[in-house]
Amino acid sequence: MSVDIARAPRMPASSIVASAVYERSWKWVLGALVLTLILQLPLVVLRAINWDEFFHYSQVVKLANGTLSLPLQTLYTQAFVWVTALPGAGVDHVILIRLFMLGCELVTLACIAGLAGRFTDRTTGLLCALAYLSASFIFRHGTSFRFDPPAAALLMGSAWIFARAHMAPMRLALAAILAGISTVLTIKTVLYAPVFAGIAWLVWTERGHRREDLFKLAALAVGVVVCAGLVYLLHAASLAQGSAHEAESLVSNAGSSMFTLSDPFGYRRFIVWFAISSPLLAIPAFLAPFAIWWSERPTARKIALTGFWLPLTTLFFYQNTAPYYYVFMMPPVAVAASPVLALLVRRYGAPLMAGAMLACAAFVLATEPESTLARQRQIQKEAMRLFPDGVAYFDSCAMLGAFPKENIFMTPWGIAKYLNGHPETMVEAMERGPVPLFVTNDAALEEAVTTQGKVAALLPQDLAAIRESYIHFWGPFWLAGRDVAAGAGPQDWHVHVPGTYTVRGGALRLDGRELARDDVVRLTRGVHRLASDTPGVRLVWGDRLDVPASPPPSKPYFMPF
Repeated sequence: MSVDIARAPRMPASSIVASAVYERSWKWVLGALVLTLILQLPLVVLRAINWDEFFHYSQVVKLANGTLSLPLQTLYTQAFVWVTALPGAGVDHVILIRLFMLGCELVTLACIAGLAGRFTDRTTGLLCALAYLSASFIFRHGTSFRFDPPAAALLMGSAWIFARAHMAPMRLALAAILAGISTVLTIKTVLYAPVFAGIAWLVWTERGHRREDLFKLAALAVGVVVCAGLVYLLHAASLAQGSAHEAESLVSNAGSSMFTLSDPFGYRRFIVWFAISSPLLAIPAFLAPFAIWWSERPTARKIALTGFWLPLTTLFFYQNTAPYYYVFMMPPVAVAASPVLALLVRRYGAPLMAGAMLACAAFVLATEPESTLARQRQIQKEAMRLFPDGVAYFDSCAMLGAFPKENIFMTPWGIAKYLNGHPETMVEAMERGPVPLFVTNDAALEEAVTTQGKVAALLPQDLAAIRESYIHFWGPFWLAGRDVAAGAGPQDWHVHVPGTYTVRGGALRLDGRELARDDVVRLTRGVHRLASDTPGVRLVWGDRLDVPASPPPSKPYFMPF
């Protein structure tokens, strides 16, 4: 059978050109994606360490030292124990770990592009990945050392495999393994449940509602639970004793305080800032449900895309929605935004959209606040020089990750639990063992030692013990000690931090004993009587520790979100 070419309908020349341009447009989007990644690289190595990153690193050190006892949400520590043996300060180790987080981000981007392309086309899929990467919160925090980047990579990888598995048992098993690992990595994994439910409905529908597929889907769910259980048991077996009790406590507290319709920590203000600073993702995400359900797509695809979109609603009932949460929450939402971005591509063209997203990322980089990384590195190096064997300390976020931190991680959630009496108080920690160092890297801790009023974030008994126990030494470092008022007669001092102390500034009478300047004495816990006739005399913890010669770093020590 022959075809009469002369009579075959021909496309207009303009349509042929437009089609060819569209076919090549994915290259423009891919190029913009690569350029955006290049723009992000300075943030990987130069952005100051966030308080969460300090805390996560301290957990890695605990595992290396054999003192980590909490198995839930600490699985990531197993991958980075080797980092603690490398030379350099903790901040340098965190920067190295960020390179792994960059790898997780690349996996997430690939999965966004693949999943979005399943519902639209290759160009739109890549544009969804670019929209995610160029969004302000992701551009800044996408490579931060938290469990959000690896959890997002694991779950999006599992979702991509599930969506393309064609119910092949080995592929389903791999999807179950990835989701199971993520479940142990963070209990936030449950927030992706609508994503997997939507994919399950789509796959089951597209395959003709086969009964045997229902059994495979059930096996997938069971596989996730079994994998999570095995990974949990293996991880817990490598930790210090007491892990079961701490895990039970974490799950109990999380279940009662993770979800709320109120906004106790004020994090919902970040929704507005995200919408303003990332309009090319925020607006398509907001319009996605309308574009999905007003389209002519099959119902199963509409349901699946809605499942990808539903994690966005967690901003209104999940408590911990600080900017880094968007790294975890937005990947499936970027997939759900694909119908809107497809319409924008048809209207304005992919190169223009990609260029606008690249410009947004460049703007975020250009407006990045001054990095405080050098100040953080100086603080850590001076601490290591002063205390080469380590020392117990109080601070907000485990900034001195190699040292044992003896108080709570002072997040809004942590402070709320502490004020309600769940973890031990600072006084109880001081009774359990000496805590010679107090680091004022938080406004509440600074207020505790520089003012005389109440501090909302501290219990009264802890505040009193802090003010009685610590004197300023250098920069943010306050050491256990006492300034002795000259000529004021004997003063009783309740010592909460037993150990070696040095007399500085002049002679001192201690419990009736005459001590000369620079004498070293050992104090026991309890009340001691001090007196001096010389101005400027103080009793300072440590064996003749010298104040660092380098000027202390200026504040602030952290960068804003």
